[in-house]
Amino acid sequence: MHSNDPTRRHVLTGGAALGLTLLAGGARALSTSQASAFIQQVVDQTMAIVNSSASTEQALAQFEQVLARYGDMGVVARAVLGQPWRSASAAQQQAFVQAFQGYLARKYGREFREYRGASMTVSGASDQGDKGILVNTVVNLPGRQPFAVDWQVSDRSGATKLINLIIEGVSMLTTERSEVRAIYEANRSNLDATIQSLRGRG
Repeated sequence: MHSNDPTRRHVLTGGAALGLTLLAGGARALSTSQASAFIQQVVDQTMAIVNSSASTEQALAQFEQVLARYGDMGVVARAVLGQPWRSASAAQQQAFVQAFQGYLARKYGREFREYRGASMTVSGASDQGDKGILVNTVVNLPGRQPFAVDWQVSDRSGATKLINLIIEGVSMLTTERSEVRAIYEANRSNLDATIQSLRGRG
């Protein structure tokens, strides 16, 4: 898919908007060029890991470092957990953020490892108003049609951070809210048990 496809833009913008209704506020003074440069850094580091000779364990640890550096994990974790976050203690909130970060790094790190040999190119960016900026990238992987990986960026927390990832129109934020809710309910609405469960997933 290419960035000038209006149907693709509609699907991706809609997917991002759905996920980001969970996040209050948006970009402060971030420009599309600044957001694109930020994502270029993320892409460069991510693809360096993907195409390295590191073991899976080493690569996933490196993915978590990238996520911790560039992702607004506190904001994302709070949005994903929802109501239980508000009744959690500060210690539980911190533990959830760490467990969720590790879970995301393992889950999406494994997916990105499948992109070995691929190139990822920033192809455009659009200002989504109070939802931040959507930066479009295209992945070219040998043997496959090019496909979209898009990144939602905001500086609402005072620094430029990644708040959502959209792979072929599927919003990470929306998906993980459903996943975490299911894990929470499976653990009988026990947050500590949910945190422990997340530590073993991904």
